[in-house]
Amino acid sequence: MTEESTLPAGARRAGPWPGRVVLLVAAVWLAGFGLPRVWTATGIGEGDRVFLDLEGLLAAGEAAQQGLDPYRPNPLDVYHRPHVYTAWWLVTGKLGLTRGDARWLGAVLAGLTLLGAVALVRPAGGREAALAGLVLTSPALLMAVNRANNDLVAFLLMSGALGLLRQSRATPRGLGVVLLALAAVLKYYPLAAGVVLLDARTRREWLGWLVLYGLVLLLAWPALVPGLQAALKYRPSPEWLYAFGAPVVFRNFGLAPPAGWLLAAGGLAVAAGLARGAAAGDDPGPDGRAAEREAAGGAAMVVACFALGSSYAYKLVFAVWLLTWLWRAGRPGTEERWRRVLLGLLLAVLWLEGLGSVLLNVLLPRDHSVLGLRLLAAVLLVSQLLTWALVVGLLRHLLIFTRRRLARLAGRAAPSVATAAAAR
Repeated sequence: MTEESTLPAGARRAGPWPGRVVLLVAAVWLAGFGLPRVWTATGIGEGDRVFLDLEGLLAAGEAAQQGLDPYRPNPLDVYHRPHVYTAWWLVTGKLGLTRGDARWLGAVLAGLTLLGAVALVRPAGGREAALAGLVLTSPALLMAVNRANNDLVAFLLMSGALGLLRQSRATPRGLGVVLLALAAVLKYYPLAAGVVLLDARTRREWLGWLVLYGLVLLLAWPALVPGLQAALKYRPSPEWLYAFGAPVVFRNFGLAPPAGWLLAAGGLAVAAGLARGAAAGDDPGPDGRAAEREAAGGAAMVVACFALGSSYAYKLVFAVWLLTWLWRAGRPGTEERWRRVLLGLLLAVLWLEGLGSVLLNVLLPRDHSVLGLRLLAAVLLVSQLLTWALVVGLLRHLLIFTRRRLARLAGRAAPSVATAAAAR
């Protein structure tokens, strides 16, 4: 039996809208695979070459089966990429999977990702369906699908975990915690989503969750070590369009970035200032708990990926979990305005660089190279500024969520909006 608090009321009466979103998004994704010029125009892929990241993962499994060291540059991979993840991924080689299986595996992974995303957020009504469609067809998420990056596997595991945490019974909720830990083993940075463990109903449940989570990590540790060492040695440093991370804005414009701790401290300070005075202790009510929990998980993933360094915009696939919170109706006031601002920032970040790429590759005359470079610089600068603003806003939500849940676990009822206003 699911908790009544797990879904906004509209999601329980979704009607035909989830199916319509699946059909629309599937049509857009299939158009990309059927028309390679879509990938070229958006600057996402390599023409008719797709599922490149999945190919690299399968090549690592093949290399391990052939006695090669998969944690070094791999001659079996088209880009000689080393394996930088836990040894558990290398089971693909033991199962007999090869790079030739990338096509059907990538299609299955894309299909499951679409179904998992829509099943979790369950848009109800035309507005929610349109917003879900805009997110899922955005260039940033098209990049994740085109490359079949293993972030999609983490996304599926964690979406399943968030769905299980909606249950009222202890066993499925505990299984959800195990799935969160497995995602952290496979991709490391999902450790950030451990913040959702604060949403335990009691201190006893929270301690049990911590034990479960820690036990999975402990058992996996021997398989984690070589991948972590390789990840530190072969860190990516993408630039220009679709690069994602705190250092990118400095690298794109040839500036010396400040130390990572300084960036993190600055973002935290700004977010803390914005969160100050918010109704951090106000109970969101039975319809809001799951939405806040899932938004906190998505926010933690996006903020962590941004803070850890440079990656690619497909990391924004985890922003899908923000949707039920962003479109949830709340009390008129500051928090409702914040949700609208964050939704606008999210859509802008997901779409701006892709639209800029289409403009540069399709619409801009070829003989206007100077104009093109200026436009590219402008798109990159605006995109980075919007991304920083989005991350600070998400960090603000994380701080509010953490304060609420810590107060609850401590047995304190933080002041409601009315109480806080009266106290002022």
